[in-house]
Amino acid sequence: MRIHSLQEVPVVPLGSGTAIQKHMLVGAGVVPQVRQFVRACFQAGQVAPAHAHPDMTELFYIEAGAGTLTVDGVSHPLQPGVSFVIEPGEHHEIASAADSELVVVYVSIQI
Repeated sequence: MRIHSLQEVPVVPLGSGTAIQKHMLVGAGVVPQVRQFVRACFQAGQVAPAHAHPDMTELFYIEAGAGTLTVDGVSHPLQPGVSFVIEPGEHHEIASAADSELVVVYVSIQI
């Protein structure tokens, strides 16, 4: 069994070229096929630029805040309690609202 708290896990950049920070709750190699289990905090107006993963499914849950998810050019509002699945190959971008921090919890699963 493994137990982690937010205070104990590393805080790392969400991706290259972005100032968005994430708490790496579980990294690659701990659970088969799970590449990461993360809690990411987007400051007001921050964007995780559009990208796709050919070999990964991602499961997202909005913990707090407001923002927009754009998948293959279609925008969807984000608010607490919303969850969504991004399938391999879907181009997706997440943006926090201009006046709100956005807190997202997600799991990346290798297929």
